[in-house]
This record gives sequence, structure tokens and C-alpha cells, in this order.
Amino acid sequence: MRKHTDIPGPLKPGDCIGIIAPAGQIFETDRLEQGIVILKEMGFEVKLPRQLWPGTGYLADTDKNRALEFHKMWADDEVSALLALRGGFGCLRLLPFLDMEELKKHQKMLIGFSDLTILHTILKQNLDLISFHGPMLTTLSSCSRESLERFHACISGRWNKPIHSKSIEILRGGETVKGPLVGGNLSSLISILSTPFQPDLTDSILFLEDVGEPLYRLDRMFSQLAQARLLQAPAAILLGDFSPSKEMDSLESIRFHEEIWTRVLELTESVDIPVWGSFPVGHGGNNFTLAHGSTTIADSHKASLSFI
Repeated sequence: MRKHTDIPGPLKPGDCIGIIAPAGQIFETDRLEQGIVILKEMGFEVKLPRQLWPGTGYLADTDKNRALEFHKMWADDEVSALLALRGGFGCLRLLPFLDMEELKKHQKMLIGFSDLTILHTILKQNLDLISFHGPMLTTLSSCSRESLERFHACISGRWNKPIHSKSIEILRGGETVKGPLVGGNLSSLISILSTPFQPDLTDSILFLEDVGEPLYRLDRMFSQLAQARLLQAPAAILLGDFSPSKEMDSLESIRFHEEIWTRVLELTESVDIPVWGSFPVGHGGNNFTLAHGSTTIADSHKASLSFI
């Protein structure tokens, strides 16, 4: 049994970041090219496949080819980190094709969010490896300055820099708690419930976000977690951005998020754990990179997250 969490080595100027597409296909290359420019300005080299992904419907390539790409990049000695092209859907379909014994032979940094939540979860569950929940290649150009600064700091080894964001709202406070930082996209986590890949949320610091979901679907997913006794398992819950697909003015958005917060508070009333809102993670411009799997301290009195 593994008794410690492994941490991938930090990236240095000149290190190579391999771009993988484990989920959706790319429809235009503007954001891809902008993302490459940003990475190069940060001092990193970028490795892409010889030919861009052919696309098979809503996927970047076939399941076997996407899994093969993941394995090749993971084993490539020239590549120090794997950065996802984009999210969408597809990581769930990769799981039967991933060889955990092969992945254990290397320690690599995996970076991404949204559908990548599933890969972060299996790296934590099977390898006890810290990975980085953060921007992907095609979202780098839409990140806030603070998000880009944190992205660079995390992949350069300064991932344990505390988070003190003015946006954080303490919906329910409590004692300072400690646990592994896990979570990510709500829809993605729901998709692996009652499978061999279901995460252990016991005494964790659970962060959640989603995009484009109406209130009733979010209610259904949170209610499912609660009835599976998973929403009551964490030591604390951090709720990020849940922006719907339709345009909302600022007042509508506030009310929308307040509905979500109220429902989560109701569902966790019996355990009385800390619950935070407006945590800077999600599909918007404020998407702070987080060390998924790291031991984390949530201090509701200071509205701060620190890392061990």
C-alpha cells in the first residue's frame, strides 16, 4: 500500500510540455495557437502530434488512438508535462484502455480541468500522484492575469502558494480542516459514481464546478451525491463557478449561484461542514490551478486555502 503522495518534478525554462487530446476535438486553431504563444512566452517548449487530431464526431480521435497518445506522451523522456488540448467529453471512454502498471513507471505532470477531472481522479486513486487541475491549451488565452500567474507558479513548483481570494464567500464556516484536495467538474464526477473509478471523498477538501447546466440538473446532481452519502463525506466543500450557458446579467448570475449554495447547505446541514462559495475555479476567466491530491488546509476564518 502506498503511504505517501508523489509530486511530479517542477518544470524549468526550456522543458517540454506535450499536448494531448483525451476528450473533445478541436474545431478551430486560433485558441490553440494563442495557447502555444503563451507557453513559449513562459519559457517552455511545446510538443504537438505530427498531424492535428482528425476528429471523430465529438471526439478528437478514436478511443484507442487517444489512449495510445496519452501513453506515448507519458513515456516520452523529452516531455516533462502533459497539457490537455481541451475538455468536452471522452476521458471516461479512455479508462478501459489505460494501463496503470505502465503509467506507474513514470512521474509526469498532468494539467487540465473539466472532463480531465476523470483522469485526475484515477491518477490520485491508482498512483497517488498529484496532478494539476488548471487551464488547458485552448483556455489559456481567456484566463485572467491572476490565473495565468498561478498556472505558471504551480507548474514551476510553487503549487503550495496559499490562495487568499477576495471572491471567496464563506457560506458556512467552522473549524479549520485538513484533507486531500479532490474534485473538479461535477458532471464528470457524477459519471464515475458506482464504477471502479469512484473517488474516495472521505475527509477530503472537495472542490466542484460546472458550466452550462440549468438549476434543475445541478440540483439533481447534488441530490444524487447527497443520497449516495458522498456530499456528507468531505471535511469541507468549495463551490466554484457554475455559470449557465445562457447570458445573464450580474444580478441574475448572483441569484443563480445563491440557489446552488442554498441547496448544498440544505444537503449538508446534518454534518455541518464548512461550505465556501465563489471559489476561483471553473470555466470562467478565474480558474486558479490547484494541486489535485495534495494535503490541503481550509481556514474559514481567513477564507484561505493552504497546502502541505
